[in-house]
Amino acid sequence: MKTTLRYEGEYSPDQKVEGQPTDLGYSSHGVIWSTPVWQNKKHEVGFHGRLYAMDVRTEAILPDSGLAFPGNLYDIRFGGTYRYKLDRGWILGGELTLGSPSDKPFNSYDDTSVNATATLMTVQQKKHYWLFLINYSNTRDFLADYPIPGVAYAYQPDNNLQLLLGLPLASAYWKPTPETTLRGLYIYPRTIISYAGYSVLKWMEVYTGFDWTHQRYFLYERQDSKDRFFFYQKEVKLGLKFRLPKGFVVDFSGAYAFDRLWFEGNDWDDRDQDRVDVENGPLVRLGVSWRF
Repeated sequence: MKTTLRYEGEYSPDQKVEGQPTDLGYSSHGVIWSTPVWQNKKHEVGFHGRLYAMDVRTEAILPDSGLAFPGNLYDIRFGGTYRYKLDRGWILGGELTLGSPSDKPFNSYDDTSVNATATLMTVQQKKHYWLFLINYSNTRDFLADYPIPGVAYAYQPDNNLQLLLGLPLASAYWKPTPETTLRGLYIYPRTIISYAGYSVLKWMEVYTGFDWTHQRYFLYERQDSKDRFFFYQKEVKLGLKFRLPKGFVVDFSGAYAFDRLWFEGNDWDDRDQDRVDVENGPLVRLGVSWRF
């Protein structure tokens, strides 16, 4: 394991809010890190965290409650991971992340996010594995506050091909040529991240992809303590990645975002509650990472 430090900035120009005489745009900044704190042949312990802030420019209101759309949103998380290698080559793991995604973080215990996962990776034969997991989260857009199990088959014949097929997640990584990188991630039911990159030079890669992602927050003035404030969007992206000396990478991209909606509720089925739809529009992002 190595330490990874990453900055991410994003800018969304003002776009019309459907059904309201106002626009909505935002800018955001985030820092993400992960670092090993102790490891040997059998044990591995690491810490990770995230500091994120979004500044929202709008005079929109949440139509059902009549509350003003929050002007600032934050997502602060800290967590740890542990992995233990069993004698037969199996790997037992665990991860716990605590945070406070809110317009007023750490205001109360009800604003605390909890995500915990236990995993077991078993070796069936060389290159073939099974992953078993159980996850608890109080911020999912389905079955929040309930632990859910998962299982997936993993295949890794070499460093150029890695497949993970199962539920609630699936992923793929493939380098068909030294210059080409393809990867994808699906997390049930509404998360898709895809990437297709080509290295035009050893230090520069052009890439494209389609993403469907969401964010979630606990608003300070919510009436139901279990409600979360969700933001969903889909996007098609195009970017350039520059690999610099000493483990630095600079990533600049633009995207066209669509199907953008905010709402407050317990889960996805409440998406017509306090719903705010934002018209399609561009996004600009800058990322800088350092791995050492």
